[in-house]
Amino acid sequence: MGKQKKKNVADKVRNKRKESEKKINPFEVKINRQKHDVLGRKISKHDRGMPGLSRSKAIKKRKDTLLQEYGQRLKSNKFVDKRFGEHDATLSVEDKMMKRFALERAKGDKVNKYSLNDNEEELTHYGQSLSEIEKFDNPEISDEDDEDQGRIDGKLVSQEHFGGFLENSNYVSLGGDKKSWKERMEELITKSKKEKHERQMEKEKSLQLTQQLDDEWKNLRFLMAAGRKKGDDTVTPKKDDYDIAVRELQFEMKSKPTDRLKTEEELAKEEKERLEKQESDRLKRMQGILEDDEQKSTHISADDLNDGFALDYKEETIEASDGDDNDKEQQGSGEDEGEENDDDEIDEEKEEENGEEEDVEKEEDEEEQSEDGDESDDSYGDLESEDQGSDVEEEDKQRPKVDLKKKKKVMEEARRELPYTFKAPENYEDLLELLQSHSESDRLIIIDRIIKCHHPSLAEGNKQKLESLFSFLVQYYGDLTLQEPPCLSLADKLVPVLYGLTQQSSVPAAIAVLDQIKDRQEEYDTICDRKAGRGLYPGLDTLLLLKLVAVLFPTSDFRHPVTTPTMLFICQMLAQTPVNHERDIAVGLFLCNLCLEYIYLSRRFVPEAINFLHGLLYIASKKDPNKIEPVIPPFKPVGKSINLLEIKKPVKEKIQTQLKMSEVLTTDMDRDALNNDGFRLSVISSTVSLLEQFSSVYDNYPSYKEIFSPIKCQCGKLPVNNYPESLKKQIQRLVNDITDGMETKRKPLVMQKKKPPPLKMFEPKIEEVFDDRKKRKGGSKEINEKQKLVHKYKKEMKGAIREIRKDSYMIAQVQFQEQKEKDDERKRKVKQLYGLLANQEGDYRAMKRNKSNNENKEK
Repeated sequence: MGKQKKKNVADKVRNKRKESEKKINPFEVKINRQKHDVLGRKISKHDRGMPGLSRSKAIKKRKDTLLQEYGQRLKSNKFVDKRFGEHDATLSVEDKMMKRFALERAKGDKVNKYSLNDNEEELTHYGQSLSEIEKFDNPEISDEDDEDQGRIDGKLVSQEHFGGFLENSNYVSLGGDKKSWKERMEELITKSKKEKHERQMEKEKSLQLTQQLDDEWKNLRFLMAAGRKKGDDTVTPKKDDYDIAVRELQFEMKSKPTDRLKTEEELAKEEKERLEKQESDRLKRMQGILEDDEQKSTHISADDLNDGFALDYKEETIEASDGDDNDKEQQGSGEDEGEENDDDEIDEEKEEENGEEEDVEKEEDEEEQSEDGDESDDSYGDLESEDQGSDVEEEDKQRPKVDLKKKKKVMEEARRELPYTFKAPENYEDLLELLQSHSESDRLIIIDRIIKCHHPSLAEGNKQKLESLFSFLVQYYGDLTLQEPPCLSLADKLVPVLYGLTQQSSVPAAIAVLDQIKDRQEEYDTICDRKAGRGLYPGLDTLLLLKLVAVLFPTSDFRHPVTTPTMLFICQMLAQTPVNHERDIAVGLFLCNLCLEYIYLSRRFVPEAINFLHGLLYIASKKDPNKIEPVIPPFKPVGKSINLLEIKKPVKEKIQTQLKMSEVLTTDMDRDALNNDGFRLSVISSTVSLLEQFSSVYDNYPSYKEIFSPIKCQCGKLPVNNYPESLKKQIQRLVNDITDGMETKRKPLVMQKKKPPPLKMFEPKIEEVFDDRKKRKGGSKEINEKQKLVHKYKKEMKGAIREIRKDSYMIAQVQFQEQKEKDDERKRKVKQLYGLLANQEGDYRAMKRNKSNNENKEK
């Protein structure tokens, strides 16, 4: 009966489980039917199944695994069940309990193995119980020194701490009388002191013997060394390279930490302070105040009450030095105030110099009078005595004698020195006034000191002052070249100064230089308009300004605010300025050289420079009088200037390879001074050299052949027989370079000359034996296995990527749902807060309205 009931209950549970399961609709089952059955082909497992069933299983699996991990990603604690057999499905509950009980018993035995509480036996020492041993009330205190390190004698331990179990114990007499504790302690102390004294004596004796042995060994060592030197048989071993290197490393100097490098602002501040100190010292020397005078102190007698009645010998000097210190303080208090008072200081210095000369003459007269001995004044004491003469002599010895001639010489040298601090010029006239009447070296020193005294980090307005100074120096740079003769050495030394100012403030420097270029270009355009599009070559100041641009600013930029307009201005002059005489040829060559300098890094094509050099070769070649050759402006096919560089007679003189533009562009030079074969040869040589450099720059240019083929033809028309051998070789080298370049150049793009592909035919491809299977390429067993592995790897990789994407999609959905819930909760709370605030506002208004109504009723 009981079994039947159990069976009925199991059936009911099974039926409920079946009912709970979802019934599969047969119309929802998807079947992939094949049209034809093929023998030997495996049946796919995906031929039959419900759509979405596998997907739901995968989603459930992700929820059980991935979603659980995502929920616990921020949790650091975790409960781990480490009970024995908990994760072992083969053990039953009884077996687990028995095994755990056995482990607990074993663990308990191990813990109680060394427990002293379970064992009731007493601890003994030498057969006696420790509890019965006598306990001393006063513990033993060691009186030994640091050498014993607090160690206690073994006898003391055995006799006192353990009750005296030794047989030879002296604490118990033969008659059985026991000594008192005090007597025993006194004996122990006496014994320990005796042992300590003996150990100390032994130590001193051993140290004395060691010292004696060392002294004897030193004497013996010297004797052995002397005997070794005298002997001929002993040979000292030669040290190898390794031993020498080791000794060098032992005695090598170790690196020491140095002070940190100072910043630019700190260096500028120190430099300004140094210049100000030197300027104050110079002003003192101009007033006749020497360093020796400042260091020497005045003598004060013992009876002097310092009440002001006695005259001090050094009073005037001290007052003058105090005035200089005050001047120095005023000068250092503010830079702008010092600059405003510079002119007043100069006038005061001149007046002081005149007054100082008078003071020096007066001092000389006083010294002569004192030497004559007419009068003798005692300015070092307040009382007179009988020994006044002897006191005066002693004081005269102590009084410092000033060498007036030396002082005059120092004052004159100080006046001739340059001031160490200068005011920044406000305009160009101020700069000229500062620099005039000075040598070249002094001018550079003045400019350098102005820059150092007005570093941008020292004051707020110094940067603007240096920017103005840069524009003045650029103008001064051009004016130096217009002098007669041109001051090119000073202009060359100004270039580093201008470069340093450009690095400090590049934008204002670019604006200042560009303004100068624009002014000169406007002048050139005005000349071209007046002469129907024909200009004139500029002067030396413009040429050097164009040269300065390449030094101050980069030339490799694609577009630069200063370099690009300057380059266009140079090309305009080369294209629009005709060549009428030798001076124009020299200026044109200089401009071509500038073009090469500008485009050397960027490798831009400059047709104006190539055309000008080609024109120079044209006016140096032989012409057929009955034929007009085509030339490109600014050169003319006819006229007086077409034979300026032609050499009609053989010349064997040495070629001057460099042309001095300062000599060529001098206004006093006559044009006929350049009408000689030496000038022509130098121009031809410079032209060929420039063409060689342009050829190397345009080596990889696509239209190299079109550019240099006319030059090659023009070189063949030159009267080479009249040239020196060096120039002939140079021309031949240029022709060879152009020929090699034209042969090695890339050919222009052309259409490929090959048979055109035929049109696709639409006729079917008929095979006698058709095989539906894919044809596998034959190969070895290793290759086939490798291909299988590669195929499996790709298949697994695709599956893994697909699963990762699905996992990412699921996590994104969960995150979106969490964010949505947070937003909904926030909106709900905000709405609740708004509602509470509205209720409060309504209550407040109602209360206010009731209050007003009550007030109206009372009224």
